[in-house]
Amino acid sequence: MPYDVQLVANYVLDNADCDARYEDDCFCVEVCDVRWYVERKKRHFVLHVGETTLRLPRC
Repeated sequence: MPYDVQLVANYVLDNADCDARYEDDCFCVEVCDVRWYVERKKRHFVLHVGETTLRLPRC
């Protein structure tokens, strides 16, 4: 895999619910030169990169 899923998961969990830059329910983040599209759902995040989609439980 050309990207670090754990790194982006940590970034989203640490920042998405507490940083005003990510107050929308859909936003993009760039981690290690890879752009991720993130959807905030009630109980999880959906992370999209290329053709890959991952579900990340919210804490």
